[in-house]
Amino acid sequence: MTTQASDVLIVGGSVAATRAAETVVRHAPQLSVTVMSDEANAPYERPPLSKIPLDEPLDLDALTYPTVANLEEAGVRFALGTRAVSLDPDKRRIATPVGEFEYGALVIATGSEPIIPPLFVAHDDVFVLRQYSDAVALRSAVSDPATSVAIVGAGFIGGEFAATLVKHGHEVALIDLAARPLGRFGVAVADAYEALHREAGVELHLGHAVIDVVQDGDDRTLLLDDGTRVAADVILLGVGVRPSTAWLSGSGLTLDNGILCDANLQAADHVFAAGDAVRWPNDRFGTSMRVEHWTNAAEQGRIAGLNAASSLLGGASVSCSNVPYFWSDQHGVRIQFAGVRTGQENMFESRDDDGALFIYREGDVVNGVLAFEQRQQFVKLRAALRNPLSWSAAQEIVKLPRLQPS
Repeated sequence: MTTQASDVLIVGGSVAATRAAETVVRHAPQLSVTVMSDEANAPYERPPLSKIPLDEPLDLDALTYPTVANLEEAGVRFALGTRAVSLDPDKRRIATPVGEFEYGALVIATGSEPIIPPLFVAHDDVFVLRQYSDAVALRSAVSDPATSVAIVGAGFIGGEFAATLVKHGHEVALIDLAARPLGRFGVAVADAYEALHREAGVELHLGHAVIDVVQDGDDRTLLLDDGTRVAADVILLGVGVRPSTAWLSGSGLTLDNGILCDANLQAADHVFAAGDAVRWPNDRFGTSMRVEHWTNAAEQGRIAGLNAASSLLGGASVSCSNVPYFWSDQHGVRIQFAGVRTGQENMFESRDDDGALFIYREGDVVNGVLAFEQRQQFVKLRAALRNPLSWSAAQEIVKLPRLQPS
């Protein structure tokens, strides 16, 4: 067993880890940096995995972050295929199956992992879609357009791959326990999302649970709680994710729906975190949150990297007070959201030939905006949300006379 040491150790292999490494190299080039990832591949773009058309190659080289080569040239070491097993923050040491890694400052960017309900564990051709290897295996399984695909979970991963499959002639069913997918954004948004899929030819089974996987010779179906049987040669699970924090259970870090951090993304002395696994107080909106989207991970990676370097060099720390943002392309429609949604807001909407815009208002304060297309209006409001935004200011920005309560 060997021991390796770095000034800054970054655990994780996606955008948060990459941005953290970039930031340390840029602001503190004198510090040594190691990026540890349990994947064998160098960090790569994950959002395209559910979006790239089936008739286009899934090119790992094209997906790999171009900055990886620059980081290697700058002396950053990538310890790939290396899984973190435990953390001792007092000794500043991480154990792995191949040895120990010591650090001066640590950035945890291990993200989240898919939830796999026990019902599906023992069956073949059941997939999740989080890593490049998942996408390769899934695309191989659906290479024949006659293959029926059942997607369990109507969130963004499920919706995106449903759109990809329908475009290539597959029979696709989208199943969700929720009667209204994206219902947390309001009834009107859920209805628009459902209509988008129905009009594209996706078979929807909403408000129903899968209670059995039934094999009848070469045919397989999913049995729903209302007795419906859904053809399912291939099953894609998109029922949610959980923070990848099990390896931290004995570390002394506070784990409560993620790694609990302060506003500077600090979890313990010289320990910082970024991405899907982080729960932190976002001062911009005055609430604690955990966000599972690419842009948040990228922003937090930069901040965590900067603060990790500062903890060693005596610089000032910066807080993470960003505006959460996500986007999804489905059936040729760009869906975007910026801000927060507490459920206490009144929702206002505007629809025209350019799409639909939904604004979330609590009292005189606008907390968020969601759009189906309406890209120019959305960009203006997203930028304005960087600072507290009043209802009157939002109306002036978008100038939509048909903005009506929803």
